Amino acid sequence: MGGGFAGVDCTKKLENYFQSNYDIEITLVSDDNFLLFTPMLPQIVAGTITPRHIVMPLRALCKKARIYESVVRDIDPIQQHVTLEGTPEKIGIRIHYDYLVIA
Repeated sequence: MGGGFAGVDCTKKLENYFQSNYDIEITLVSDDNFLLFTPMLPQIVAGTITPRHIVMPLRALCKKARIYESVVRDIDPIQQHVTLEGTPEKIGIRIHYDYLVIA
């Protein structure tokens, strides 16, 4: 859970660790589909770089993980599932997990 620095770093390390194990599924949930490199925001304000230089798509960073762009509505540690927010047209998605990292 989490598409910031910690969540992306954890996802990439898990992808690398389990790269030859095809039975392992890694899922990343983030409310955005990109990672914003916030340490460079002052350069944006100063006009030395453009915003596209500090935005990286999560799918480009985490190539093997399943990525959901959504907000977590509920975590059930007993049943081991996470429920994501839905839309008026679509019911929220429920994801089962064996291990959960909140980053």
